Amino acid sequence: MTKRNKLVFAICAVIIGIIAGMVFVFFNQEDLINEDEAKAIVTERYGGSVEAVEEGADDDIYIVNVEGDTGTHKITINRHDSSVEAIETIAKPSEDTAADDSNTSQEQNEGTENDEPSEPEKTEDESDTAPSKKEEPAESNEPEILTVEQAENAAANEVGGNNVYSTWSGEGQNREYYILQIVDGDDEGALVSLNGVTGQVNKVVYLDVSDDDYGNIEQLIYEANTYADMVDGRYIEFDDEYFDEEEDDDYEDDED
Repeated sequence: MTKRNKLVFAICAVIIGIIAGMVFVFFNQEDLINEDEAKAIVTERYGGSVEAVEEGADDDIYIVNVEGDTGTHKITINRHDSSVEAIETIAKPSEDTAADDSNTSQEQNEGTENDEPSEPEKTEDESDTAPSKKEEPAESNEPEILTVEQAENAAANEVGGNNVYSTWSGEGQNREYYILQIVDGDDEGALVSLNGVTGQVNKVVYLDVSDDDYGNIEQLIYEANTYADMVDGRYIEFDDEYFDEEEDDDYEDDED
């Protein structure tokens, strides 16, 4: 090969290398973001206003200075993939700026409060005609009186059996119930007297109740209670001949 041919080959190799390098640089530059894109990335992600943009030493990064509410920051953007590589705070917000923001916020709040509608003042006629609150009725200190049904249940709990007659005497705190129960068979009864307020059983009078007694049951209850008042104890056996003997004695006294 002559010297001339060698020189031609060398020149061609250099030209090819230059072209390849230019193509490589051209395609690589197309993949890198530009300055405007770097600004847009920063403001979109962090807000604030961009003060300056500069390329890094190796042209692979942009360094963007942005000022916001929290101060001035230096943000490093990768030009290849648009990622944020570093954030550095280079200046904090000044006290004057913070004070202005605080005053502005306070003025806005005061303006909002002043804009709220106030309640209309009542006229004298409206005040006079306004309904007054109803006074709640005073609580009564009177004790609650047992109902007849409650008294009958209390008597049944005491002696059992079935109720055949119920009555009472007195009113209010002085009420006393008299409940007649048939407790065994058809003729053995128990007259239960109990307090009309507390339901406490005062006395139980056991007595015989015949068919004839149902026609004058009030008289039977009266005699049983009268007899119970003369006898001590809570449980009493009624002497049904007591009042017959008393009547006979009175009759003999009248004859004499």
